[in-house]
Amino acid sequence: MARFAMVLLALAGLSMIAFSVNAATDMTKIDTDGDGMYSFAEMLVAYPDLGETTFNAVDVNGDGMLNEAELTAAIEAGVLPDMAG
Repeated sequence: MARFAMVLLALAGLSMIAFSVNAATDMTKIDTDGDGMYSFAEMLVAYPDLGETTFNAVDVNGDGMLNEAELTAAIEAGVLPDMAG
């Protein structure tokens, strides 16, 4: 039984890695200026219904930009849809 649980945990970890890679690949399309951050204007292209209130809530560190961790967390929390399909 312990071996089965370990296999399940390993598979879950691999699927999370695969999700992150797919999301990151598609999310680079949002970063049109290539600075590694996502501005509100850039996010509006991918998420036309995104409001400033939601953007600011997702911007955990309050710097006015989303980094990859903030964007991934918002997708995983269901605040933003997954652009990876």
